[in-house]
Amino acid sequence: MATSPKPQIETPQRLLLIRRSSIGDIVNTMPTLVALRRGFPDAHISWLVDHRFQEILQGHDCLDDVIPVRRHSAREIIPLIGELRRARRLLRSRQFDMAIDPQGLLKSALISYLSGAPRRLGFDDERELSTRLVNEIVPGDHNLHAVDRFLLMAEYLGCPTQPVEFRLPISPAGRQWAADFLSGNPASADGRLIGLNVGAFKPHRCWPTAHFAKLAELLLQHWDVPIVLIGGPGDRQRAESIKQQTTVPLIDAVGHTTLSQLPALIDRCAVLVSADTGATHIAVALDTPVVALFGPSFPHLTGPHGDNNIVLWSKPECACWNKPTCRDYPCMRAISPESVFQAIQELLARNR
Repeated sequence: MATSPKPQIETPQRLLLIRRSSIGDIVNTMPTLVALRRGFPDAHISWLVDHRFQEILQGHDCLDDVIPVRRHSAREIIPLIGELRRARRLLRSRQFDMAIDPQGLLKSALISYLSGAPRRLGFDDERELSTRLVNEIVPGDHNLHAVDRFLLMAEYLGCPTQPVEFRLPISPAGRQWAADFLSGNPASADGRLIGLNVGAFKPHRCWPTAHFAKLAELLLQHWDVPIVLIGGPGDRQRAESIKQQTTVPLIDAVGHTTLSQLPALIDRCAVLVSADTGATHIAVALDTPVVALFGPSFPHLTGPHGDNNIVLWSKPECACWNKPTCRDYPCMRAISPESVFQAIQELLARNR
């Protein structure tokens, strides 16, 4: 498909950024938001997001408005139509003159179309016929890291994209929650923690619980640093399994944090160990060093952005990405606790 010629830039007065989900993708789109604010300092910028994730955007200093929408599957046709009608009325009342859709799915492109914005930007290589609903086509590149790919939108509009900044907000209430939560737990001399993010959205991206337990023992043998388990409500079983396999004292925050509290807790970590999931990108946005554990997915596309991290990738021959062909996920088991411990040592020394 031919791409639209680069326009003579007209400064938008009201700009809509559409990135509905998920946590990692929302965080990886924040540098695009920052670049748009640099390029259009006086514009009113709104972000449309799935209501489940709106907390992570609240208080961002480059945003004027967060617009939450509810998620409905295509099978929930009546609620879906009702939500689209509501979104259309709401968005058209805001009178946006530009809509930017880095997500590139049919739903996000449809929202862009329903907004009534006269300029609707989408990538030329997107899916689900989404390019039929936009009227400015931006050259995309699926070989770039997600952060750099999304920044192509801002670059197309002439906005300064360097340095890459996330500016992920941490609310005062979130910081107070983290202080209160940790007040009854032992602390290192400088109050820092080692964070272990125990789960991931997809099971084939999860590191084995026995490996987490062994890593906790290695950490206790060498440093008197508190270890905090991090994860969502769906990771409770994994957290309990880890605790049952070790006698190492662990601070258990799994399922106990909201999206406004999680960044405050990760910000207290000297290092975070995490698989391919949203917590990894939150840590990157906060400049918390990350040991990222990758098996079936590709770290050059969705791994931690920047240099203050170490990626351990087993490079499986199958490269099944999101459709695993096995049940025991040997690619994740192949990443040893010893190798993760060594990576933590290196990052601690690097950031001493």
